[in-house]
Amino acid sequence: MRDNFGPLSDLSDVEEVAEAIVWVLSQQLVDYEPRTEPADRLVFVLGATLESGGTGVDDIDDVLRDAYRRAPDRPRADWEAEVGFDAIVETAHRLIASRGRPDTQVEGPATLEMLVRDETPHEVLRRPQGESVTYKVRTAAGECAVTVGPPSIDLLLRLALRRVGFERTEFLDRQRLFQFLIEQEEKKGLAEGARTRVSAVRLLRVMARPELVSLRLEGPRGTGTDELEKLATSFRTRLAYESDVVLAPVLDVDRLESSPSQPRFIRQLHGRAAEFVDAIGQGSPTGHMGDRLLGALAAADEELSLRYLRAIAADNPFAAFMGYYHVLEYQMEEAWFENLSRRVAAVGGVLQRPVDGIRKAAKQARDLLGVKDDEVRFTELRAVQDLLEVSLDVRRLAADLSRLDMRDVGTVEYFAAGNLPFVDVPHLEFTSPLDADGEARLKRETASRIYIVRCAITHSKASTRRYSPYTDDLHLAREVPLVRVAAEQLLIPPDQLL
Repeated sequence: MRDNFGPLSDLSDVEEVAEAIVWVLSQQLVDYEPRTEPADRLVFVLGATLESGGTGVDDIDDVLRDAYRRAPDRPRADWEAEVGFDAIVETAHRLIASRGRPDTQVEGPATLEMLVRDETPHEVLRRPQGESVTYKVRTAAGECAVTVGPPSIDLLLRLALRRVGFERTEFLDRQRLFQFLIEQEEKKGLAEGARTRVSAVRLLRVMARPELVSLRLEGPRGTGTDELEKLATSFRTRLAYESDVVLAPVLDVDRLESSPSQPRFIRQLHGRAAEFVDAIGQGSPTGHMGDRLLGALAAADEELSLRYLRAIAADNPFAAFMGYYHVLEYQMEEAWFENLSRRVAAVGGVLQRPVDGIRKAAKQARDLLGVKDDEVRFTELRAVQDLLEVSLDVRRLAADLSRLDMRDVGTVEYFAAGNLPFVDVPHLEFTSPLDADGEARLKRETASRIYIVRCAITHSKASTRRYSPYTDDLHLAREVPLVRVAAEQLLIPPDQLL
């Protein structure tokens, strides 16, 4: 359960969840051996583990203890934080009851609370961080309350129990705790060493970073979760319409501050790895990313370059994907025409470039080749396939993708077997041995996958499966590297690719 990387709890057993909650409190209050008092209360003493020697190595404990005692920004009173066993068990039950919801949400009888991200694009009279606002709204089921403000203790604990990695509790700020306690000492006139007590739950709430925001919905008795979800959607829409305030749902518990945009290549990190390692080993400055260039400059079309820069800087996967796709789209008609010209030349003909629209070349090609219109007319899928047939180096593409890791699966493996919830896509076997026919087929399938995703995220007809912003962003972000590398192979000369 106390793995440094995995979640602290799978939210399946009350005793295990309660133990995990105590561990979170122990970690934040730095007391791993809280004492039990009558009336079923657990008492933590702030910094007790540092004071008593948490490592068991005297020299290390002496250093840590001395540093803690000398710290100028720590409270000086002896602070105790208490919490009842019953409260912990009740919280554990509520978290287990919410197990079927995303890890950024908790539900209860006629209530639903979801973490949201304030993506408001202006600063005009915005709600101050940390403040709550409650709206009373009328629905067909009766009056409901919608509260925008700091997350509840239940939601904070769910985040702490379900996030992964060393920084899973980084959304809890111990410095905010210290500042609060110091203010309380000044307010109450507490001297150094004075013993005083406070609610552990209150301290956890104080520690929550103020940028964390939740949307809590409470309906009349018997209101179902589906109705509350619809209410949340209606509320966010109306709020945005009236005030340009955007409260975006947060669905990835490990990405609280920002939505996923795209996996990052940062090619210099790979290309200069030995240099950085040597510098670290010698204790010398490592330099900075981009402080020198590994390749030569080459002429670049300004418009395509700006689209490429905007795509890399995109803060959401839709903008990133479409930005790279626009780089491909720029040359699609030309690639289609050149492919038709090669086909016509192969039968001894010459395809003339129309002066009033390049797509009209299809009629010439039809007559010269003796085929039906459907076999030569311009379609965007055919154009992107024609483009990548010439420009794409699938071996380089596979090498680039292999440098990326996407949390639970490698990128190459993902494109070989991964699926999308909003559209069906062909699988791409980059690791399979390829002859000329196999390589040509893989190029077509790569182009098809890029085009299919592009259509799925561009169109949103109610009658079809479709991409949903925020909800499907994690899935779409995984598709971005494919279209990015394809675009880069058009922009960067082959001999200058890293």
